[in-house]
Amino acid sequence: MPEVLEYLEYREFLRDWFVETKKDNPFTSYRYLGQKTGVDPAWLVRVFQKEGHLNEGTLPVFIRLCGLDDRRAEYFKTLYRFNKTKAKQALSELYYRLMELRSLETRILSTPELSYFGSWACAALRALIGISKDTSDINKLAASLTPAISQDEARNALGVLKQLGLVVPDGNGGWNITDQIISTGGEVKSSAVRDFHRRTMELALESVDRHKPADRDVSSVVFTADESDLPEIRHKIEEFRRGLLQFARKSERADRVYALNIAMFPLSNKVEDPCTGSEPPKKGE
Repeated sequence: MPEVLEYLEYREFLRDWFVETKKDNPFTSYRYLGQKTGVDPAWLVRVFQKEGHLNEGTLPVFIRLCGLDDRRAEYFKTLYRFNKTKAKQALSELYYRLMELRSLETRILSTPELSYFGSWACAALRALIGISKDTSDINKLAASLTPAISQDEARNALGVLKQLGLVVPDGNGGWNITDQIISTGGEVKSSAVRDFHRRTMELALESVDRHKPADRDVSSVVFTADESDLPEIRHKIEEFRRGLLQFARKSERADRVYALNIAMFPLSNKVEDPCTGSEPPKKGE
């Protein structure tokens, strides 16, 4: 069944839950769901297509049908309000509450553990172990990365993964990964994390020459926005990243490790109003 904590749109969660439920019980239908919830079946179709919203009073019955525990029920209700509101301040507050509810289950790396980010090889090797059938030959794994890393680098990376409990023996001389979600816990001010971001962006630059266009996607966009729009822009970026991870997790035939860098940064200082010499008014003022 889909995990509600992985969604930033409650209607997408309900749609996926409905599809999975039908697989287990072919008699499940919109009419059946309408009888259980009191919602018109035709309106349920529109809700699942994101053309409308549920009435807030129906949320408890959906929470019960989906079998959500207390934390996930609160996440679902918060997500409902997050998807309905258009007020930027409320969006920001609801978004951070969603992230708080998620973080209760996320593996947060403490400061000593930030050695994981000391080299991009740790993250890449861990991901490669996760999709490889035979992980007993560390040298072969090292050569499979691009760019390939040395045997010493591979052994050091594996040592960090073992020390942090991010891999465990598989019983066949190789390794299995453990925690599926890893986070620095937000904006961690660490030189290790900054170096990690810097190196992955350097790898992206090198990829322009290293990989064929068919094997990569490199694009840029320059746009203007009001500074007050930044929280909502960050929400959209986060929603895209989470959606991509959710899509990747559903892949049953993963055969390659990829990295995605999303970098948004200012290309100018704030522009003053040419008429008054002050900053331009906020949108809507």
